[in-house]
Amino acid sequence: MENNSESINHPPAPTTITMTASKVGLQYPKSDAFKDDGEVTWCRYICGFPELRTYGKEYKDWLNAMKRKMEQDRIPGWKGSTAAQWAAIQAYMLATPPITVRAALWQTDTPRGERFTECLDFLLKDIAKK
Repeated sequence: MENNSESINHPPAPTTITMTASKVGLQYPKSDAFKDDGEVTWCRYICGFPELRTYGKEYKDWLNAMKRKMEQDRIPGWKGSTAAQWAAIQAYMLATPPITVRAALWQTDTPRGERFTECLDFLLKDIAKK
């Protein structure tokens, strides 16, 4: 029998990825590659939007669709909405491309799911305040 006590007694090597704290209080910090970018850019990356450092067509289309839906449903913003209104806009958000590709991550109990949920909710709140 092999003696594995050496591997048991040593902690795993520290990760080489450094993370930058969020300026707006996001729980999950940005990776080092995004440390100089704003939270919107970071959240677009987490949510899977292409063309991160510009407002690409996919993000513009999604943003405009969300704004139109909020206007149609008379949702005044995040703070002024009812729980039912906010739940409805979240459901619409998850059904609007390109988010549909990653929608299964919404509110899953995994680090990736929690990060996705936090970032997508941040993007929606950002749209609602404009």
